[in-house]
Amino acid sequence: GKKSDGCYVLLDDFENIKIAYSFGISTMIQFDDELAKRGIDVYMYDHTINSLPYNNPKFHWSKIGICASNETTQDLKTLEELMKENGHISEKNMILKIDVEGAEWSSLNELSEDILRQFKYIAIEYHFLESSKEELYYNVIKKMHKSHQAFYLRCHGREEISQIRNRICKFLEVSYIIREGNKFDKDDSIYPIFEFDHTEPKE
Repeated sequence: GKKSDGCYVLLDDFENIKIAYSFGISTMIQFDDELAKRGIDVYMYDHTINSLPYNNPKFHWSKIGICASNETTQDLKTLEELMKENGHISEKNMILKIDVEGAEWSSLNELSEDILRQFKYIAIEYHFLESSKEELYYNVIKKMHKSHQAFYLRCHGREEISQIRNRICKFLEVSYIIREGNKFDKDDSIYPIFEFDHTEPKE
């Protein structure tokens, strides 16, 4: 994807992956375009825009946002609802990308582990905005860790907001891979990896 904001890290292994879900588009669709180039159909959702910057036969965009079941409206639906509408409720080995400015927490909190396991890769930008929601943040991350292993993390926005208990920055980008069928070795690398940590030049 686009360097700095809009860049999501995945492993270079897309064998048998045919479908991706991408929530939070704005004007940056380079990530989605990279998946489309690999023959992956990308189901793109963002209720804050009126159209995509450009089209691709592999793009399937809807002016809809992701939410929890108690937040649904004409413009907001749950991931499970959208998967059912698209005929993907039994599909496996998919990709999920979520960058929705805080709506990820309630959406993921109620999502079943069975649904999560349908995604080989999950790339999320977590937004830590309210110290009063620390328990919610913890519960979601704990759930994600059951079915998926984080293999890349990037913390940014540290200069914009005070840390919660000196542990959490404003944004945390995390890339996961499903645990089932994979083996993991201990990694003592320091994150972010320099060549992946892009920032826009200041004017």
